[in-house]
Amino acid sequence: MKILDGIAGAPGVVFGKMLYFDKKAGNSKEISLDEAVEKCLEKVRRMYDKALSDLGEDKAKIFSAYEMLLEDAMFTGPIKELIESGRAPEDAVTEVSESMSAILLKKESEYLRQRADDIMNVGNMIKETLCGADSDFTMPDGNEKYIIAARELTPVDTMLFDHSRLLGFVTKEGGATSHTVILAKSIGIPAVVGVSELTEEVCCKEAYLDGYSGKFVVEPNEETKKIYDKKVSEELEFIKSLDTIKQNDTYTSDGERIKVAINIGKPSDLKDIENQQFDGVGLFRSEFLYSSSKEKPSVNQQYEAYKKVIDLVYPESVTIRTLDVGGDKQIQYFNTPKEENPFLGNRGIRLCLANEDIFLEQLKALLMAGADKKLKIMLPMVTRIEEITRTRELVEKAKEELKNEGVTVSANLELGIMIETPASAIMSEVFAKHCDFFSIGTNDLVQYIMSADRGNSAVEEIYNPYNPAVLRMINKVINDGAKAGIEVSVCGDLAANTDFTEILLGMGLKKFSVPLPMINRIKKKISDINLFSAQKLVESVLSAEDENEIIKIIRKG
Repeated sequence: MKILDGIAGAPGVVFGKMLYFDKKAGNSKEISLDEAVEKCLEKVRRMYDKALSDLGEDKAKIFSAYEMLLEDAMFTGPIKELIESGRAPEDAVTEVSESMSAILLKKESEYLRQRADDIMNVGNMIKETLCGADSDFTMPDGNEKYIIAARELTPVDTMLFDHSRLLGFVTKEGGATSHTVILAKSIGIPAVVGVSELTEEVCCKEAYLDGYSGKFVVEPNEETKKIYDKKVSEELEFIKSLDTIKQNDTYTSDGERIKVAINIGKPSDLKDIENQQFDGVGLFRSEFLYSSSKEKPSVNQQYEAYKKVIDLVYPESVTIRTLDVGGDKQIQYFNTPKEENPFLGNRGIRLCLANEDIFLEQLKALLMAGADKKLKIMLPMVTRIEEITRTRELVEKAKEELKNEGVTVSANLELGIMIETPASAIMSEVFAKHCDFFSIGTNDLVQYIMSADRGNSAVEEIYNPYNPAVLRMINKVINDGAKAGIEVSVCGDLAANTDFTEILLGMGLKKFSVPLPMINRIKKKISDINLFSAQKLVESVLSAEDENEIIKIIRKG
C-alpha cells in the first residue's frame, strides 16, 4: 500500500483503475523551428475550438494565451537567435523557456509559479514537435472509466481525452490553480496534483483519489480500504442527495424561490438534461457557430442551432448572447487587425455594430428561431446607451425585412445586456431604463474593475473576486435592477462558486446561471441558506476594507 500526498485540486472521491498518460517519440522527421511553431499553433487553435465547444469561452481562453505566446517574438525571437548561433534547437527552446519561467518560479504566489508552467508547457510543445514526438495514448476499448495519471497534464493534453470516460486526474506536477484543475472542475471530476512520488510503475493499480484531502491511495490494505470505501460511499450519498433535488424547483431554507439556469456553448450541451429541473438557459454562447468554420454561418444554420435549444428548453426561456469575439481571437471574415490590447479593443457589441450586415443576419436568425417561444437576446461588452438603442433599431429592421418575406418572427422578445464593464455597472441605474434584463458576467467584470488581466501572471493576484470593489459593484447592479423591476442574474464563475452563493442571495439575487455539472451543488447550497442570515452576512462583507477580511467573514460564516 502507498498513500501519496498531493494538493487538493477539484473535489470528489473516486475509486478505479489507473491509466498512465505519457508522450513518446513519434515517427515524424525533425523539422525547423518555424515549422514546429506553426504546427503548434494549428494544434492550439484546434484545442481552442474544442474547448470553446465543450467547456465554454472562459476555459477556451487558456488556449488563446498559448496562441499569443507562440506568436510572441519576445518568446520565439531569442530561440531563433540561439539556434542561429549554433545551439541545438531543443536546447535553445529549453534555455529560453527556463529563463523566462525562472523569474515567476521565484515568486511566493502559487498562482504565479503556475504561470511559469504555461511557458514551460508551450516550450515542451515546441520541443516535442521539433523531434516528431506525439501522444502514444489510447484508452482501452469499452466504456469503463479511468483515473488518468501523468507527470503533468497540459490543457492541450486534457482536451485529447474522452471526458465521458474520466474518473479523475492525478499528476506529479502542478498546483491548485493550474489549468488542469480548472478544466477538471469544468468536466466535473476530482483532481489531485503535485504528487511528488507519482511514477508510471505506481500507476498500474487500482487506487482511491481524494480530491478533498489531496490523497492518492494505491493498493490499500484492508483497514485503509474500509476508511476510503466509506469516503466513496459518503460521496455517492452526497451525489445521491443532489439527485433528490434534481427535479425540484429551488428554494432557500425559509421558502424564497430562486431560479437556477444553465450556461451552454452549443446545443449538444443539453444532452444530459433528462429529469433535470432548471430554469431555462441563462447564457447560450453563440461563438461556436462562427469559430467552427472559415466561412460565416448562414442565417439558416444559425436558425437551426438556436431553434433546437429554444424548443428543447420551452416553456422556459433561453438567453442567447450575441457574437462575442474580438482581437484576441481572430475570425477571418471580420478582417479584424491584431490589437495591442484586445480585451479593451474592438470586441463584443462594438465589433457587431461595426459589421452590421453580419450582425443583422444573426438578429434575423434569432427572431426566426424565437417565433412563438420565449427568447432573450443579450448584448456583450456594452459601455454606452447608444449600443443598446442602435441594436433595437437593427432588431426592428430585421423584423420588417423578415415580415416582408412572409416569415414569422418572435413576438415575445426581451433585450438585455451583460454587465461586464465598469461603465455598464456604474451606469446600471440608467441602463436599466433601456433594458429588459441584466446578466452579470463576473469573469470580465472582475478583470476590468481590478485592471488586471488574469492571463498576465504578473498581476494575477490582483484579479480577485473577493475584493470589496468587486462585491460593492455587484451589489449596486443587483439593487439597481430590483429598483427598475427588471430581472438580474449572474452567469459568470461567481454564480458557480459556493463561497459566493450566500453573499449573492443576501444582495437580493434571484437567478443564478451555472455550468450543468454544477447545477445541483448550487441548488443544494441555496436550499441550506436562510435569507435573513444571508443579508446579515452581506452587511459585514460590504463594510470590509480588503479581500482578506472578506474571506475570513465568508469562511467563518
